[in-house]
Amino acid sequence: MAIQQLIQTLEQKVQKIYCTLQEKKEQKIIAKFDRTLFSENGQSIDFYLQEIEQTLQKIKSLSEGTVEQYQFLGQKLIAQCKTLSDAIDNQSKHTVYKQNTSFQSQPKVTHPVHRLPPRERLMEYYTYLRLLTEKYEQAEGLCNLSTNNEQKIKYARQAEQLKLRRTKCLDAIELLEEYLAFKEEQENI
Repeated sequence: MAIQQLIQTLEQKVQKIYCTLQEKKEQKIIAKFDRTLFSENGQSIDFYLQEIEQTLQKIKSLSEGTVEQYQFLGQKLIAQCKTLSDAIDNQSKHTVYKQNTSFQSQPKVTHPVHRLPPRERLMEYYTYLRLLTEKYEQAEGLCNLSTNNEQKIKYARQAEQLKLRRTKCLDAIELLEEYLAFKEEQENI
C-alpha cells in the first residue's frame, strides 16, 4: 500500500511539472546535466519531460521490486524534476541578465566528439587521454632537459596545462563509464 502511495505522489509531482512547463516544452535548455539523470544535454524541455516520464513508467512497471529499487528510481525521478526546474530557472535568470546587458557572447561551438553516442565517445576519450599523456610526458621531459630558464618556464606551463586537460579527460571518462554502467543496469531491470 505504501508503494502505491509513493507512486501516486510521484505521479502528482510529474503532472504538476507537465502543467507548469506545457507552454515552454519547445524551449531548449542550455545546461550540462549529470548523465545519470538525463541522457543528453542541450535538448528541449519536452525531451527531458519524456525522460522523466520514462523513469516514472519504470517505477510503475516494477513488479514486486525491492524497496531499494523503488527508493533508487524514486530518488532519481525527484532529482530529475528538481534538476530540470533549477535549469529552467537558471536559464530564465540568465536570459533576463543577457537582455539587460549589451554584451552578447558567441554561442559555444562544441567538438564533434560530444555528439557521438556514449560508447563511441568513451573510445575517443581514451584516445585523447593517451595523446594528452604523451604530450604531458614530452613537455615534462623538455622542461627537465632545458637549460634556458625561459624555455624551462614555457615547458613547465605547457606541462601544467596538459595535466589539467588530462584531469578533465579522466573526469569525463569516469562520468561516462558511470553513466554507461547505470544505463546497462537499468536495461537489466
